[in-house]
Amino acid sequence: MEELYTKTDLAEQLSVSVGTINNHMKSGELKYVKIGKAVRFVESDVDAWIRRHYPIKYMSKSITDEQIEGIKSSILGE
Repeated sequence: MEELYTKTDLAEQLSVSVGTINNHMKSGELKYVKIGKAVRFVESDVDAWIRRHYPIKYMSKSITDEQIEGIKSSILGE
């Protein structure tokens, strides 16, 4: 089973406000699951949302050390 996140979890991890999370929920851009009165977010839905709306933050999590070294080499001409 995938990990579930709360609004506060997402806001803290992404350095955005809970209001931003609410806005994306209301617009339908961020999928969520209701469990009783609680709202939770499935990890795969959050990842897809981050890729669409925060590509720079997603890229920093997905880039490997080898890719960083390759970028450095091409910039420095090594």
